[in-house]
Amino acid sequence: MELKQYLTKRFTKRTAHCYGLMIESYTNQTRNAAQAKYKDILHYLEKRRTEGRQAGTLHTYLAAIKAYYDWLKKSGRRKDHPCKHLRLKDKIDHRISVQDLFTSTELELLLEQPSREINKLPSIRLRDKVIISLLIYQGLTTKNIVNLEVKDLNLEQATIYIKKATTLNARTLELHPKQIMLINRYLVEERPILNSKQTDKLILTRRYKPESGSGVGKVVKPYKKLFPDKDLTALAIRQSVIANLLKAEKDIRSVQVFAGHKSPMTTERYQQTGIEELTAAVMKFHPLK
Repeated sequence: MELKQYLTKRFTKRTAHCYGLMIESYTNQTRNAAQAKYKDILHYLEKRRTEGRQAGTLHTYLAAIKAYYDWLKKSGRRKDHPCKHLRLKDKIDHRISVQDLFTSTELELLLEQPSREINKLPSIRLRDKVIISLLIYQGLTTKNIVNLEVKDLNLEQATIYIKKATTLNARTLELHPKQIMLINRYLVEERPILNSKQTDKLILTRRYKPESGSGVGKVVKPYKKLFPDKDLTALAIRQSVIANLLKAEKDIRSVQVFAGHKSPMTTERYQQTGIEELTAAVMKFHPLK
């Protein structure tokens, strides 16, 4: 079994691709990588550390390297595993960087902006707006959006059901008043044209297929120019929605349910203390160079 096939079989498509790139980097920069020893792997990781790589990235590099040697061993190319028991002491910082988040007003601007200028048919203008609305009002993840089906909508009761994901609980959320007409128009005007293959998925692409996830980032990307000092992504929008709810003094338990977090500790990461809020404001207007 070749390495790419092994990674694809063992991991998700996204993880397999990421590990493949990291393994390629490792083998290109490590002499005789297939026969490398424990100290060689430590040396490679130390080089990445001195380059300023974050703890999370270093842990991912190690996981990819371990997968590489797992493959070598299982395919009979090597008898031992040089880093099977290697553990990094680099502590991953799970705190949310408050100064990089967006206010509710800033998020509302996204829905008010003109749709992407794509002079192609069929039109996906309304679809793009629906995606933006699901990000800024429900704080959905890309996977949440991809998994939505038409039956999950209840426009009469103004609710939407979010299915359980790997790390998130299922929940039913209220739709914002602005979404009702928007979603209804998409269902009536655009989706029937996009749904030539008769799928139940809510969000479809111009190629008449269910959205796989990459399209969500493409919808967000044109709006990055509105915030040149921040990194606007689907994840940053979700983090902002959660943080704004907590800032509005919403109960942690209710925000936990809204976000789908399995543990309240995950929700607490989004809380801003008075000091953090002040620091973020100071850094915004008087950045230290």
